[in-house]
Amino acid sequence: MSYIVRRVFSGLLIVFALTWVTFALFWLLPAEPWRAILFDPAPTATQIKEANHTLGVDRPVVVQYGKFVWGIARHGTFGRDYYGQNVNASLKKTLPITWAIVFGGAVLLFILAVPLATLSALRANTALDRAILLVCIAGVALHPFIIGSGLRGLFASRLHWLPGYYYCPLHGSAEISRLDPTTLVESTQTCGGPGAWASHLALPWFTFAIIFLPLYVRMLRGSIVEVLEQPYVLTARAKGVGRQRLLRSHVLRNAMLQPLTMIGMEIGIALTVAIYIETMFSLHGAGQLAIGTLGYGTGIATGAGDVAGSQGGAFNLPVLAGVMFMIALTVIVLNLIVDLTYAYLDPRIRLSGRAAEASA
Repeated sequence: MSYIVRRVFSGLLIVFALTWVTFALFWLLPAEPWRAILFDPAPTATQIKEANHTLGVDRPVVVQYGKFVWGIARHGTFGRDYYGQNVNASLKKTLPITWAIVFGGAVLLFILAVPLATLSALRANTALDRAILLVCIAGVALHPFIIGSGLRGLFASRLHWLPGYYYCPLHGSAEISRLDPTTLVESTQTCGGPGAWASHLALPWFTFAIIFLPLYVRMLRGSIVEVLEQPYVLTARAKGVGRQRLLRSHVLRNAMLQPLTMIGMEIGIALTVAIYIETMFSLHGAGQLAIGTLGYGTGIATGAGDVAGSQGGAFNLPVLAGVMFMIALTVIVLNLIVDLTYAYLDPRIRLSGRAAEASA
């Protein structure tokens, strides 16, 4: 229990440190927040000063960060952005999309990686093993945009089996625009519910899984081959333990330790890949929300469900800080889950932890 408390405390420190870096770096950029509310093409110095005072950006960065932290600690809110939109509402709309891409893609990744790696390990140094290795090498060489574009071109544009754009909510409904590939006529339709949600995320999930599949297949295959040669596995075989039970109880449980370690190290990379996927499939998740706060004329999803253009240099710090906070918190929570899963799979970690607490 003390280990969990220490990890949670250190994780929160890291989260707030990263958001502080976000605030500090903001002032190193050529930011002009006044453009969010002042549309005069030739504003005076007095107008700019008043606009910055209205937004609160004329205060020291330490004061602004303190206000940001106080809002989280006391009210659990990130306040409003420079355009008057509720930051919590924007995050509530976009974060589930990013989480759905990462979690669904990770589940699909292991559904594909475990049987492929197991089959490759059980048929080591055969033609099947070499074929799987060849496919993995080809997968490593492909760029995420090539994978996503290829899947969308085949299954959405040519075969019309799956939708290639936009996001349908799991709960409730939303209006999306569809382009008929034959007549090129655009129409607006309402979609929502588990079926539509899964169908619109199927291609993003496959894209995510294929990007990471070569690495995890080869890693898991090597772990399984190593575990199959361990004395306890050979003893279980000698006692007549069936293959299914042997793989489930002795081999895979121990072979999963190395991939779990890798998952903890690559959670940040997975979230970065999710931003690629959001761009490819027009999903408007948290990554797109963050990117929209940084550039000239880049649309950003708002809580009201519309799109607000970021004016030239008017970097939307409240939204960016909110996204960074939630992404960092997601990474910390997932790393904690990975650690707990690791301890569940390897009892030696639990025993060493108890021994350390007893000696202390």
